[in-house]
Amino acid sequence: MLISRIFSALAMLAVLLSSMFLFSGRYFSFVIYITSILALYEWTKLLYFKSYEKKIFLLVSLALIYLIDSHLNSEGSRLILWIASIFWLCAAPLFLIFKITLKNFFFSAFIGWILVMPLIISLNYLIQLSPWTVLTVLTTIWLADSGAYFFGKRFGKRKLAPSISPGKTWEGFLGALFVVSSFSIAMTYFGFVNSYMSFLFFNLILLLSVEGDLFESYIKRMAKVKDSGDLIPGHGGVFDRIDSLCSSLPLATLILMSPAFFGIII
Repeated sequence: MLISRIFSALAMLAVLLSSMFLFSGRYFSFVIYITSILALYEWTKLLYFKSYEKKIFLLVSLALIYLIDSHLNSEGSRLILWIASIFWLCAAPLFLIFKITLKNFFFSAFIGWILVMPLIISLNYLIQLSPWTVLTVLTTIWLADSGAYFFGKRFGKRKLAPSISPGKTWEGFLGALFVVSSFSIAMTYFGFVNSYMSFLFFNLILLLSVEGDLFESYIKRMAKVKDSGDLIPGHGGVFDRIDSLCSSLPLATLILMSPAFFGIII
């Protein structure tokens, strides 16, 4: 399992990096769109959409991606990112606290779009800044996941959210906090980012990424499945790989769009 997990991770990393750095990044959006459609398809399975509901949801999803790619302006992008950020800061915690269920098709579809469509907007904006900006933000999330995993495995005793995800621990969370904080300090010290305010920025990404992970764990627990799918050997489904991105990137992108928040960070 570990070997397949490593090979899958290397393959995904190769596809992502080549799409970002080769051919002036012109294929990056294509990779993101394919990933998003696969994630939305997994969403229909997690929520047990009926056959006709799946078709409607995926057709509308394709139309939304087309609109985002061809017709969405900067003001519309900001609005959608604000809606997504408010969802993750205010609404998503209520789902986890009160165990809100998703049974209505229209409500479930809307939540699926709130998860994925802002992610597309965020990545399309960040790649315009530079591939290195995308890589810096994504590395923060990857380090958080890795830190939580290894510290949790080695020291984990106290459950972070036992009713939602029994495998996550406070020790793992503190390990992720330590790794991301060290990364932030190192990036600033060596001049890769512009300000020590990046410490707050990177740790905000960490907190939201943990929330996204917990939210998807809650959805999977509701669906009574271990993974969102089985497309990626050793990793599960596509949603299992992007849940942290869905929760953290909208607000991170808004901050980078608006230097008045923390100054020019990257």
